[in-house]
Amino acid sequence: MTPIRTPRLVAGLAAALLALGPAPAVAAPRDAAGSVRGSTALAVAAGSAGLAAAPTGRAPATLAGPPGPPQGTLPQTGCQLAAGTATCELWAKPGSVVLPGAAAPVPIWGFASTDAAPATLPGPVLVVDQGDRVTITVHNGLTDNLSLAFPAVTGLAPDRTGATPGGTRAYTFTAARPGTYLYEAGHTGYGARQVAMGLVGALVVRAPAVGGRPSAYGDTASIYDDEAVLVLTEVDPAFNAAPRTYDLRAYAPKYRLINGKAFPETAVVATDVGRTVLLRYVAAGLQPHPMTLLGLDQAVVGQDARPAAYPEAAVTLPLQPGQAVDAVVGVPAGPDGRRFALLESGGQLNNAGQRYGSTVNGVSPQQAFGGMLTFLDTNPPPASGDRVGPTSANVRVAPNPASVLNTITVTADFSDARNGNSVVDRAEAVVDDLRVAEGTGIPFAAAGFGAGPTVTGATAVLPGELLGTLTQGRHTVWVRGHDAAGNWGVVGSATLNLAVTGAVTTGVTLSPNPTGGTGGIAISATGDDRGLGGTVTDAEYFVDATGPSGTGTPLTLANPGTAVSAESGSIPALVAAALAEGRHTVLTHTRDSFGFWGPYASVDLVVDRTVPTLLSAAVDPAVTDGRTGSTSDPTCLRINAAFTDPPGGGVHSTIAGAEGFLDVGGADGTGFTFLALDGSFNSATENTYGLLPLSELTGIADGTHRVLVHARDSAGNWGPLAAVTFVLDRTGPVVTAVTATPNPTARAAVLALTATATDVSAVTDAEWYEGTDPGVGHGHPMTVSGSAVSGTIALNGFSRGNHTLWVRARDALGHWGTAGAVTVNVDPPDAIFSDGFSNGTSAWSQVFGTVSVSSGQLVAGTVGYVLDDTPAAERTMHTKADVTLGTFNPQTAVVTVHQLRNASGNPLAVVQYQRGNGVNQFRLGLLRPAGWAYTPWANANGGTIRLDWTSATAGSATLKVGTVTVGTLTGDTSGYTVESATLGMVARTATTTSGSLSFDNYASTRYTAP
Repeated sequence: MTPIRTPRLVAGLAAALLALGPAPAVAAPRDAAGSVRGSTALAVAAGSAGLAAAPTGRAPATLAGPPGPPQGTLPQTGCQLAAGTATCELWAKPGSVVLPGAAAPVPIWGFASTDAAPATLPGPVLVVDQGDRVTITVHNGLTDNLSLAFPAVTGLAPDRTGATPGGTRAYTFTAARPGTYLYEAGHTGYGARQVAMGLVGALVVRAPAVGGRPSAYGDTASIYDDEAVLVLTEVDPAFNAAPRTYDLRAYAPKYRLINGKAFPETAVVATDVGRTVLLRYVAAGLQPHPMTLLGLDQAVVGQDARPAAYPEAAVTLPLQPGQAVDAVVGVPAGPDGRRFALLESGGQLNNAGQRYGSTVNGVSPQQAFGGMLTFLDTNPPPASGDRVGPTSANVRVAPNPASVLNTITVTADFSDARNGNSVVDRAEAVVDDLRVAEGTGIPFAAAGFGAGPTVTGATAVLPGELLGTLTQGRHTVWVRGHDAAGNWGVVGSATLNLAVTGAVTTGVTLSPNPTGGTGGIAISATGDDRGLGGTVTDAEYFVDATGPSGTGTPLTLANPGTAVSAESGSIPALVAAALAEGRHTVLTHTRDSFGFWGPYASVDLVVDRTVPTLLSAAVDPAVTDGRTGSTSDPTCLRINAAFTDPPGGGVHSTIAGAEGFLDVGGADGTGFTFLALDGSFNSATENTYGLLPLSELTGIADGTHRVLVHARDSAGNWGPLAAVTFVLDRTGPVVTAVTATPNPTARAAVLALTATATDVSAVTDAEWYEGTDPGVGHGHPMTVSGSAVSGTIALNGFSRGNHTLWVRARDALGHWGTAGAVTVNVDPPDAIFSDGFSNGTSAWSQVFGTVSVSSGQLVAGTVGYVLDDTPAAERTMHTKADVTLGTFNPQTAVVTVHQLRNASGNPLAVVQYQRGNGVNQFRLGLLRPAGWAYTPWANANGGTIRLDWTSATAGSATLKVGTVTVGTLTGDTSGYTVESATLGMVARTATTTSGSLSFDNYASTRYTAP
């Protein structure tokens, strides 16, 4: 349901309702006071007496005298209450109702409260209390089964069987929620028709009172003075005449009823000005009904017995069938109306189209008011010509400033001389809150009131119990007067400066705070009594617990007797030392010239005796040569350190600083300074760094050094020194114990070279070399493992004799140390070099000209060859290689396919090939002091060529190609040694060759033929 805020007055409707006519007249019973409020009260406008008679022959209704008293709360009806239980009886039976303008009573099915009572429309109002265990028994006096349904009651299963004709059925539940409920015929076969015939009623669950006043839901929002149940139903006489056979699709109500009555027979809601009315709507019919209250708002406080979280005021409440809504209405004070129309604004305000009067000159008679229409009937005071209350002037309060211990008198003048000249009969005062209802304030003394239109110097005393509820500071005292015409005048005011608790204390500080408890603690504060108009006279403090005012430790006032004064003092060192580690409270307050001690101002004092500790630390770089600093500052070592102040006694301080020392600690606070990484020391855990200039390392020895670091917390506690190390290393590693194995080598193929390299920092690299120093980093690499260095050297490139091998190492800073040496007696191994071209030509020392490798063979179609420089002053050398002539045709050229060379690269022995008279031929050439000698050409088709060469006075060279021994040459070769060998198309005497030669499986040895 959404409330609708319609205009306060609907012009045409309002005008008609103000006259409240024409309406068919009915007899209205009077109450004991002669009022017609028990049924209908109609006011007929002047001039309406001449209206024609109603078709029924009744006379128009007239106002029947002054209104009676407000109707108050509902009486307890319909149930018997005892010890938390409610027992209710309903008798369902046929009956009839008399409706305005109807030719005959209309049949209904209704409920009665006893077996003897007639059926009513609606049924009896059942009133129980919240929490009652309710049992409702229905007695079925109808010819069909009947059950009951309670739509908003939880925990009841639908009853589709009900009581048989003549039988009974009981329904039991707990009235857990206060509010208004609908009860109606239930879910049997004829249930819907039974509802339309009138088997409906209201169940009210009353909530406990609030502050002695009734409340719909037990809260202040739903408090009321008067209440009324409004059950809304309709009647279609055609349906009621044949309820079992009538087609409900044709259902068209001709009468709309409030509590079974149509206007003008509806009962008014009796209330009065200044009262609150609770309207309990129950939409028990089959159609919706928007209910409008003209001139007032209705605030919905609950729907279907569920309180509204935020009551919303509206003029119109659109009620849906089966809905129960609770709304409160505040009736305004003052003579602004006798009654307020409550009507169905969206329906038909007539009774079956009933008209009033007869046709005159062809004009149809006016339709009479009817339907859902009633009134909230009030009892306003008589009208008066004086509508303005007296004025207030010269309002003053004494004493002012004042304390709650003073008797405070309010004095004011009141006059109605210019506002109607009525007698001023009373006046009142209100402190601060003008919402206090008129007539309920602090009364002025009666002297002078009731005698005339002006009262001068009237006084009122503010009660002590009221002063005790006021806060410290300024308050507004409002006064207003009342005249005999019932008017309250406009307010006047004065400001009261009230001292309740004394001067305020602000700006309390402690220093140092936190503290380690090793010294005194200064206290400073400010006492301020300016808001009260007094002066500051004393101040004191307590630690942790307050005592009686005046028994604390005094503070010194900088300016006693003034409104504002600085206050100072200290907590002695002995007191501070006795405080347990943890959080303490220092409470300070000030006394003013009124004798009041003001409220305490408190500040926490943290006593922290737990020292900071180091979480982690590192030096950047960890190893330095005294010339290289950190990545962030190359001129300094950077020491990164993280500190924390552990909790002690439930408290901890922030890290306030840190420092470091090189190798040896010093007095606290004398080291080099650390800075907070985030720029500020403001937390219990801090990442810090300090910079140690490299110049500080001058004059100290290489090796491991310590930086001693510690931190101070804001309580002044220095933590213990903790060491973090770095290495100072200005020289390269020292190499010792250089060893070669085997030595002599005894023709071993490899030599194991080892040494020990020591350095204050890590050894990262090592190398060896022989002969001329190639420069650091250009020797042969060795393996480093800690301080051990090692390498394996192939000896096939060494000549016979003593060789000096040098070993040196480099440290992490890049410093190369002095080389250590070992002399090795080398007896070269038999094998010099071998290669099958499986990895191309990568094994060879050099490649000349144009060659390629195909299918694991060296291929040359023009001058191109490979060179091996492994031989080292060889005096004996044996070589072999596979030569495939293939499609190669040397034409007229002589082709050299293999050479042994000296250190200058000049040949000492050659193997040559030609084709003579179409036959492949090879020969051997040998260099002797007198020149070259050659063997005759020998016919051979390639294959494995083998060359054996020796250097001696009677030296020799022998060549064999395949199975053909080409020949042997001798001579003095003692002046020659072999330093390299070549293979391929090394040279040719003419460029007329075609095709290509292939070479494979080369090997060279010293002692035995490969």
